[in-house]
Amino acid sequence: MITIKKSYNILLNKINNIYNLYEINKIFLILFTYIFKCSRNKLYYYILINKKLDSKKYFIFLRFLYRIKNKYPIQYIIGYTYFNGIKIFINNNIFIPRQETEELVNIIYKENKNKKFIKVLDIGTGSGCISISLRKKINTISNFCLDYNYNILSISKKNFYINKIKDNIKFLKFNLLNSSNKYNKFLNILPKFDIIISNPPYISYYNYYKYINSNIFYEPYKAIFVLNNDILYYYKKIIYNFYNYKLKREGIIYFEISNKIKSKIDIYIKKKYKKLNIKFIKDSNKNYRILKIIKK
Repeated sequence: MITIKKSYNILLNKINNIYNLYEINKIFLILFTYIFKCSRNKLYYYILINKKLDSKKYFIFLRFLYRIKNKYPIQYIIGYTYFNGIKIFINNNIFIPRQETEELVNIIYKENKNKKFIKVLDIGTGSGCISISLRKKINTISNFCLDYNYNILSISKKNFYINKIKDNIKFLKFNLLNSSNKYNKFLNILPKFDIIISNPPYISYYNYYKYINSNIFYEPYKAIFVLNNDILYYYKKIIYNFYNYKLKREGIIYFEISNKIKSKIDIYIKKKYKKLNIKFIKDSNKNYRILKIIKK
């Protein structure tokens, strides 16, 4: 039997050419809290007393280590992750929630915490992490969670249920790639919203080859890549259809973006929608990660 400290050193030696130290420590915490079925504080205590892994736990560690070395995401291995401190179940049909998206949720909360009875549309809800996290913070929200696939929506439903949120939720199946006729029919059944949130794909599928050696290679490509060369495709669709027709006056769209597309989307909006009230917001790393559009 070996100690947790020794296991950490094995992990470090095997993957330090793949991940940086921050990522390795994160993987270690996720993996060993799973193996020991304990909290992080409990794990720190186990490390302090030089607790050892029995043969069963050591076998699990080695089996998972093989997959981690091949860049398979630890969150898919154990079947869940944490988002703003909330346990969120995922599988490889679901885009893994990121820290940057936690910052998006926290900004939305700070700007809207004093509002009552807010209707929120979450476009591309995935695991439901954004909607659940907001609902935990503002319990008067009515959640509308939209995605293109029933299998994805079933995971979102599961996460709402496990987090004990059972009312004022609707799950909507709709594909943003649909024709104009289908958009018209779908939009007609929706109410107007106070807040619309989306973290759409913004990497061209033509760049797919660049990510073959990345861990996102294992994540659902439809959540990451735009299947044509127009990286603003989903932003355009959402602004045209949902901003124009389904956002209330004084309502807000919050988009997650990347630094790389900030200038392109700024130019597009100023050219196509000259009167849109837009604001770009930086994250804690001083990168532009959020686009905010207010309807006046």
